[in-house]
Amino acid sequence: MAHLAFVTPYLPAPDNTGGRIRMHRLARALARVATVDLFARVFPIERSPDTAEALSVYRAVHLREGDLGRLRFAGSSRRLMEASPLRLALDLRRAHRERPYDAVVASHVYATGTARAVDVPMVLDEHNIESRYAAALRPDDVREVARLRGLERRAWRDAALVTTVTAADAAVVAEVRGAPATVIPNGADADDARFRAPSDRTSHALLFVGAMSHAPNVAAAVLLAREVLPRVRRTIPDATLVLCGRAPDATVRALASEHVTVTGTVPSTAPFLDAAGVFVNALARGEGSSLKLVEAFAAGVPVVSTAVGARGFDVAADRELLLTDDAPEHLADAVLRCFSDPDGADLRARRARSLAETLDWNRIGERFAHAVLGVLR
Repeated sequence: MAHLAFVTPYLPAPDNTGGRIRMHRLARALARVATVDLFARVFPIERSPDTAEALSVYRAVHLREGDLGRLRFAGSSRRLMEASPLRLALDLRRAHRERPYDAVVASHVYATGTARAVDVPMVLDEHNIESRYAAALRPDDVREVARLRGLERRAWRDAALVTTVTAADAAVVAEVRGAPATVIPNGADADDARFRAPSDRTSHALLFVGAMSHAPNVAAAVLLAREVLPRVRRTIPDATLVLCGRAPDATVRALASEHVTVTGTVPSTAPFLDAAGVFVNALARGEGSSLKLVEAFAAGVPVVSTAVGARGFDVAADRELLLTDDAPEHLADAVLRCFSDPDGADLRARRARSLAETLDWNRIGERFAHAVLGVLR
């Protein structure tokens, strides 16, 4: 049986954000065909009893907080320096001497600082094109963007395998790499999700799910609460909004009112998906793809999304969902259409559920594990 090191720049547990969900599901799939040891840079706030179950998939777990190891990469990307404790690299080398790894799997390009501590084939799973994302979020931070871009180019060329979440990202990687990248899309636990057709839903609650400290999600939450919901309520006075996600920042917390619920961290989004009247993915910017969209598809919630919110998935307007731009009046009109046309919403929801079933994490994980083992062969 293969022996793998799995390196992450933050703790892949509990699985309550998109990145953590992806890392946990892929690691779980690898653990079915190999022994897997975790090497994670951990932040104090991440340490919690809730992590025990998710971490049980690993044979051994090595967690380190930041230390002076960042000096090894002085002049490099800040993301790389922050994610690369010296003690974690030493843990990896020591474990490799005791029982050699067949490969190291790094999640995110900035985990490669630790992953390179051992001389074995490296698999790099890219959740985003980090340099492009940094340029969109912080266009004035030219030096960091350039350093991230240089880090990516080196890592993509050196890795034995690079996986991405979308075909568009794979094309970017392949152009630099001179070899193909493998698409391993984001998914959902579709086989375990309860499907509830739109015509069976009586709620007029709008739902948005995401990490509520992440800048694009914060912007979407503000748009929904301040501009979209009031427009919907002119036609449907009992309409409400639920902003569901971990670590809401002060801006999001300030949106709470008798009509707007800010949940904070929840054990599971399933009850909120089950109770929702419509899922509104109002993102105006983002990279990779949104796991939250597939989860809504699996649950049968009518979906309204911007093109950015639906990026990376094989969906079409009026087929699985209603697509619109981020203009508040257009988002509100699409929400009202979901409520006023239950037959159309049912048809789209059934198609969306069929797509979600092809993206169940068990199937996606098998594809990833097969690709990783292919590197060893």
